[in-house]
Amino acid sequence: MKKLIYTSVLAAGLSLSSCSEFLDVNNDPNNIQAVQVSQLLPSVTVNVGYMGASDLFRYASLLVQQFSGQGPNTGFATFKEYERYNINNSDVNNQWVRIFSTTLSDTELMIDQATKEGSPHYAGVGKILKAYVYQTTVDAWGDVPYSEASKHSANFYPAFDDDEAIYKDLIRLIDDGIKDVSATTSALSPNVNTTIYAAGTWAASQAQWIKFANTLKLRIFLHYSAKDPAYTTQQITALINSGAKFMESTSDNFQMAFLSESQRQNPLYSMENGQFKNQFFPHRFLVNLMNAKTDPRRSAYFVPFPYTANTATATYKGASALDPDPSSAYSRNYRYIYGTPSAVNVALVNADGSLKDGAITYSGNAPARLLTFAEYNFIRAEAALAYGAPGSSQSFFEAGIRASMTDAGVAAADVTTYLAANGTLKGTPAQMLEQIITEKYVANHGVLMEPWTDYRRTGYPALTPLKTPFAIYDEVPHSLFYAQSEISNNIKAKQRSTMLERVFWDTRK
Repeated sequence: MKKLIYTSVLAAGLSLSSCSEFLDVNNDPNNIQAVQVSQLLPSVTVNVGYMGASDLFRYASLLVQQFSGQGPNTGFATFKEYERYNINNSDVNNQWVRIFSTTLSDTELMIDQATKEGSPHYAGVGKILKAYVYQTTVDAWGDVPYSEASKHSANFYPAFDDDEAIYKDLIRLIDDGIKDVSATTSALSPNVNTTIYAAGTWAASQAQWIKFANTLKLRIFLHYSAKDPAYTTQQITALINSGAKFMESTSDNFQMAFLSESQRQNPLYSMENGQFKNQFFPHRFLVNLMNAKTDPRRSAYFVPFPYTANTATATYKGASALDPDPSSAYSRNYRYIYGTPSAVNVALVNADGSLKDGAITYSGNAPARLLTFAEYNFIRAEAALAYGAPGSSQSFFEAGIRASMTDAGVAAADVTTYLAANGTLKGTPAQMLEQIITEKYVANHGVLMEPWTDYRRTGYPALTPLKTPFAIYDEVPHSLFYAQSEISNNIKAKQRSTMLERVFWDTRK
């Protein structure tokens, strides 16, 4: 689209060249003009937030059985198709274009502009955000445009960089970002003009950006674990021993809050409240996993089925594309995913305990969760258990569960009960790793991409993949097809033949 706009502007400029004296044009209209960094940053953070609750989030969550598309709205069976691994090149067009043509494009403009005007705090935040977006994008697609991307009119056909080379450079990019946000002087500082880590002072925002950046590095290093465990061991241990600051509480969660106003609500709720009503349910694998442990987070994650206002006696039922008939006789997603709920309209509760449209409405103010304090603790638990990193795997395992319970608003007494039954690592190292990743899977409900990434690199939790001929593949896909728009418009783009092609760190057999 940007190429077409640029070409149109160029053609218009050529056809009107004889009018140059009348127009008195002194600047090249084809060059992107400077935009205030204070205007660019909120655009970037909003788009990062939307990425965390839109297409890419839905694909990953359906693939690893956190959500199901088995609803009664058979006219829109889109999500059931995704659940059975039928995600094609046109499905990812909108997400791909938004990532590269909007989010990363604006990020690059902000970094360049902030650097020119002497605002390293803005440039540093831009570099950290760019690293996060690319980490997520590589995890979904593998090789993607990187070194030649976001060059605007200077390069309409960016080459695809090797995914491992991108990953390695992201560490440099994050370190550069930390250096910039730590600068002693900056013309402007982004503690206000942002929808992520806004604070009354730059010092408060700065501390959170640095903690997030270091935590993101831990995540990246951990992703190497199946491919190069020695590298994971070396890098995580060195980073921890360096004295780097990491997330310290749930207030450090890297997330973007949505609002209860129309057009500013969580896009997952907006979608469910629009044309895809009755089509997106909690998956039975996740629900049954939590049922087996009487997990107190269920009352935040799900609406009881059959519906009851008494959570003490509530039961919960998840959906699956394998269920014989489309139905609404399941639990629904609840406040953890959709935001503050209204009181239930009992007149809209069916006789079987399922809900009609509008039985519960939501504010839509649930945040897009991108990387949380709970995940940080599970990273440390795995690193200590499997790679000899500093700290106690048991202590971090318990802290991860506690942080997740805090995010879900679970009462202290219920947390204590759950930990007494499920909070101790036991058995062989492999069994303890399964405990860590399975608890992380529950805690990362609603977190962009990471449950899919953890499954690909560890094999946990113990999903039962769908099989052909019902599904497109006999195993959970390992990557997404490239967007058809990129294949059609970029002569350097080559489509993969199957979703079973792997990202570089995905080496587990």
